[in-house]
Amino acid sequence: MCRVLSYLGSPILVEDLLYKPDNSLIKQTYHPIYMRLLNLAGFGLVAWDECSYNSEIPFIYKTDQLPFYDENLRNLTRKITPHCLLTHIRGVPYTEKRVVSKQNVHPFLFPGTDIAFAHNGALFNFNELKYELLDYIKPSIKVHIQGTTDSEWLYAVFLSQMEESKGSVIDAILATFKIIKNLRIKHNFRINSPMNFFLSNGKFIIATRFVFDYGWLPIDVEKFDLAHLNYHSLWYTYGEKYELIHNEYAMKSGKQRKSIIIASEPLTEDTTSWIEVPEYTLIMAEVENEEIKIRSYDINI
Repeated sequence: MCRVLSYLGSPILVEDLLYKPDNSLIKQTYHPIYMRLLNLAGFGLVAWDECSYNSEIPFIYKTDQLPFYDENLRNLTRKITPHCLLTHIRGVPYTEKRVVSKQNVHPFLFPGTDIAFAHNGALFNFNELKYELLDYIKPSIKVHIQGTTDSEWLYAVFLSQMEESKGSVIDAILATFKIIKNLRIKHNFRINSPMNFFLSNGKFIIATRFVFDYGWLPIDVEKFDLAHLNYHSLWYTYGEKYELIHNEYAMKSGKQRKSIIIASEPLTEDTTSWIEVPEYTLIMAEVENEEIKIRSYDINI
């Protein structure tokens, strides 16, 4: 299973998120605590910095190499201080049938849109559904699909639904889920399929904790990656600033809550300052009047 981290708030040194906490995103790839799966299929980062040239365009860094051996990534994280960040470490089953390539690394950001997308989960029997998904993807969007993952195809469906929903990101996400649900019903696919989406445009973060047919396992379950047959976790912490406090990284409390981290799992072994997102929930964070406002919605499709 994949691992995702998103951040919105006061400018922060990326190294303080990806490397320094005791359960940092990079450490999770080789010494997992919560999800016992190594992530060996690539790393991606999209980051927005208001002080950078042409600040509407984010930094983008992708590699299909292992992030803990990546000197360039470490050097980059020691320099940039974005106000918004979306990072993803790809996990795939240990089989020669999986394609490990930079084209399959998240987050995805197609030309013509400012919304980046990452996915933690897997759509069961995707190969039997993907060409039917073309009916829900606009021609101007499908030409940008380059990889082989279900995630990139789901992103293309979402972007197509953005036009139908008149720019409402939440409506487009729900419409995407409904499309998948109807296709699964058509093919009688009732197997556990996690759909934890992460989206950002530098001004908001949206994440979902959702799964189709939770608990329904294939008869030949031993042939499948068990990590994707569980309910994927989603956590967040928010406060004034994320920093080192008494030799541990934590979100500092204060009069104003200016920063938020939403991630697939906590970045610290001490989870007392972290909140677990309930199942079947969409959470949205954005800055209003210099404070982080959080809204949550039930996903009922």
